[in-house]
Amino acid sequence: SYVKRYGQDGKLQSDYRFRLHLVANWARDLVHNPILVSAVKDALNDDNILCWSTDINAKFSGTGGFYSWHQDSTYSGLEPSDKVLTAWVALSPSKKESGCLRFIPQSHSEQLPHNEVPSDSNLLSLGQVIPQDILDTVIAKSGEIDPLEAELEPGQASLHHWKCVHSSGVNSSHYDRIGFAIRYMSASVKNIKAVCRERATLVCGDPGDFWDIEPDIQEEYGDKEWNEHKVSMELERKNYFQDSQVTHFK
Repeated sequence: SYVKRYGQDGKLQSDYRFRLHLVANWARDLVHNPILVSAVKDALNDDNILCWSTDINAKFSGTGGFYSWHQDSTYSGLEPSDKVLTAWVALSPSKKESGCLRFIPQSHSEQLPHNEVPSDSNLLSLGQVIPQDILDTVIAKSGEIDPLEAELEPGQASLHHWKCVHSSGVNSSHYDRIGFAIRYMSASVKNIKAVCRERATLVCGDPGDFWDIEPDIQEEYGDKEWNEHKVSMELERKNYFQDSQVTHFK
């Protein structure tokens, strides 16, 4: 398996968690899955779709890892945010007990401030979290008492807006919770904070003018594929971490 090939102590770390669709056929096939892509095109109201990045979200049974309340948009620089979404594909059961995604409805209207609170348990690279007083206000405006729990079976997926406030708790179940996050965007999206021109994968339609297009896999886990992966990851990190002392993803 991919984890056995590239993991450390049974876990994936840093760049090996990201952009798997550039090296692994199974990940590439998920990104291009016609049912998923059709839903993305409807949600973004666009036929010209790119994949900005992908990443494995793993919370192993009993390890205490969690994702704090945050917005995906916070450090990405991708605008307009209405043309970007995350598709979260369950590779294992994702239930309340295993720490499924939790969403606050109607929380996507504005970019909220985040504090950086580094923690080994917070699986977000910068430990970013929306302050509690602001979160309370967002929840009150939503009219919901409790966040929406997005329980999924393997092979199911949820889509959420780039600015939708979400989190996921610890995995208290007896099984691992594994998901594959795909960051889709319309070809019209720009990185407005870019210090370098990034790359993206063409999913369908016209690639537009704002991204260099990544090559398709010729040999799974081949040297050329890993070289292309390295190039894309270096460009993404330069933009994402440009104002931070952190230089790599968890």
